[in-house]
Amino acid sequence: MPDITCTRCNLTLPALTSAPIGGTLGDDIVKKICQKCWDEWVQQQVLLINHYGLQMADPDDRKRLREAMKDFLGLNK
Repeated sequence: MPDITCTRCNLTLPALTSAPIGGTLGDDIVKKICQKCWDEWVQQQVLLINHYGLQMADPDDRKRLREAMKDFLGLNK
């Protein structure tokens, strides 16, 4: 697993081995976010889904979670 300099934590750490989601956003995550920060997001995602009662079948809730992910990972800059 190659190392990258993560844009979220600014550390050089192991990269993700594959895109965690599809599309260009998934490609950006692989290029810019380390495995450690992605794992932190996965934990945060569970908290957000439970706290706000998000339903992943609802397109608006999926969009809300995607925006929260971009904010958390610093990809909205």
